[in-house]
Amino acid sequence: WPLALRFIKGAIHGAIILPMLLHAAFAVIIVVLDHNIHDLGLPASIVFRNQTSYNRFWDGRNYLTVIITCVRNLTRSFLANSHRSPVADRIETERIIRILIAILYATKNHLRADWGAEIIPGTAINPSTGNATLTPEYSDLLPKGLYGCDDRGLGLVLQLTFFVEQYIKKGFDKGAFHAPQASQMQVQLNTLVDAYGRMETIRLTPIPIAHLYSRPISLTPWRISRK
Repeated sequence: WPLALRFIKGAIHGAIILPMLLHAAFAVIIVVLDHNIHDLGLPASIVFRNQTSYNRFWDGRNYLTVIITCVRNLTRSFLANSHRSPVADRIETERIIRILIAILYATKNHLRADWGAEIIPGTAINPSTGNATLTPEYSDLLPKGLYGCDDRGLGLVLQLTFFVEQYIKKGFDKGAFHAPQASQMQVQLNTLVDAYGRMETIRLTPIPIAHLYSRPISLTPWRISRK
């Protein structure tokens, strides 16, 4: 930290030293006059943090609802168009329905960093210990012989969407879905992937660096008043 105090060419110390001193003097005056200064500084910091956290929570809930809605729409469309299909096609439809359900669980586990469900069927890798833990919801949902690519940056959710898109393509080629219907299914699948990507953005985006710098300044008067 002593390096931060050096006045070198290109530094902004000279431009901000006076405002910083005035701000510090004002904070000291307020502390002397009113020992309840923590009622001002601390809530300002907490409100910003809470607002940011709530926005992330609310946006994440909305995107999760989008994923659930897309799964429901695709499931309804697949089942409604398979009632007159041959037995082999109905079995394939049921397999895809199970994959759609697995997408919901995979979304939850991916956002929680529970990897490896496709490596050992019915399990997930604990990120802290590296041990496999039982996740029975996957037991009958994942395709047989699925090879996981989590270690190479491809999440299980995206892997499973390939099976769904292949099913839509095969159904269109067989005449089970007409062109507008297949296009609408593709839109639903694309919307699902988009919502999943936005949830990843929420998980991976850190707290703004400006807040990390301003938080100590906001809390300094409160700390002084508590001594």
